[in-house]
Amino acid sequence: MSLVVLACVLLLAILGHGYFWIDGVNRLHAWSGPRVLIDIPTYAAVLAFLMLPMGVAWDWWHLGVGWTGYVWSQPGFLPRYLQFCVVWGVAKLVLNQIHQHKVDPPQTLLSSRQEKSSLVPDENPLPVSGPMTQVLARLPGNQCLQLTVSFKQLAIPSLHPKHEGLKIAHLSDLHMTGRIEQRWYEAVVEQTNQLEPDVIAITGDILEKEACWHWLPETLGRLRAKQGVYFILGNHDFFIDANRTRKILCDAGLIYVGGSRIETQWNGAAVLITGNERPWGVDELEDAKPGDCNPPALQGVSQKHDISHIPLKLALAHSPDQFAWTCRQDADLMLAGHTHGGQIRFPLLGAVACPSVHGTRYACGTFRSGKTVMHVSRGISGERPVRWNCPPEIALLELTAVR
Repeated sequence: MSLVVLACVLLLAILGHGYFWIDGVNRLHAWSGPRVLIDIPTYAAVLAFLMLPMGVAWDWWHLGVGWTGYVWSQPGFLPRYLQFCVVWGVAKLVLNQIHQHKVDPPQTLLSSRQEKSSLVPDENPLPVSGPMTQVLARLPGNQCLQLTVSFKQLAIPSLHPKHEGLKIAHLSDLHMTGRIEQRWYEAVVEQTNQLEPDVIAITGDILEKEACWHWLPETLGRLRAKQGVYFILGNHDFFIDANRTRKILCDAGLIYVGGSRIETQWNGAAVLITGNERPWGVDELEDAKPGDCNPPALQGVSQKHDISHIPLKLALAHSPDQFAWTCRQDADLMLAGHTHGGQIRFPLLGAVACPSVHGTRYACGTFRSGKTVMHVSRGISGERPVRWNCPPEIALLELTAVR
């Protein structure tokens, strides 16, 4: 075996090894089970990720055979695992390319541009707290504080003329933990308001530390949009008293739609908004056709059983794993987060960490199935302030009829 071929085989084995264990962790973290039953297998996967390559190297050295014989003909678990990793690496590279071609389809994403926000502080003194966060924020290439605004024009089938040009600011995954300071989130809010959106939609993972509750009125409580600010909660919001988070935001004027369907009007045309917090939140949604819903009363928003007349159906879901469910509900547009865009994205290889049953398939961007369009945000922050090739974003989505 030539050195070039051997190098390619070993590179594919390394990729397959990484893909296998990271994919497992991604799918594990899409589950809603107890954290201990998620954390323990995660730590075991990390240990296997680190130890198995060392085991293969030691096994090869101990046996004293050439790499060619070890890779192709040596019996035993570790040589077979090496072969499996090569096959898995090839398969994942092919699948990733197939999935990549389905992101941002040109017939749905009509235009897109990205600008770096000038309002968010990302220079000294850094808006972060704690020595470890200070170190992470200063790592070369770390974009955790480099907020961007993504301007996207989306083609929505059968869009009502009164909804033509409607602008929705999509925020997700703020992860207020105290590691990134309140003043950074205040700047995020100011940037969002300066965009003058018609609607603001927040798709969960807002706050996960009780010490940050008092931040909410001075941050998200200051969001302004002509047609309202709507929000749902994400899995991290349920780590603490989610009812208190919900109450603070509702008292500040935001409209909670988690686990229910509500009907309102934008620009004089009806809109149905569904809030899906599955699999973590308790909801009253049923796997039934639209119109069979009877959500709890929501002050200031009308509700009806027959929704066949509604021209725009919007779903806010924390996880893109609810895409299939949303398509069954005949929704026009679904907004989701949860994946943070992968947080770390490599050229060609794409996203790394995506807590989804689909792995990295729906890491971020625009997708379409039938008439339903889904936008997945890269999010504003994360539990760990580390991002490479994946800056945080505010997405301003302009809706237009299919041309």
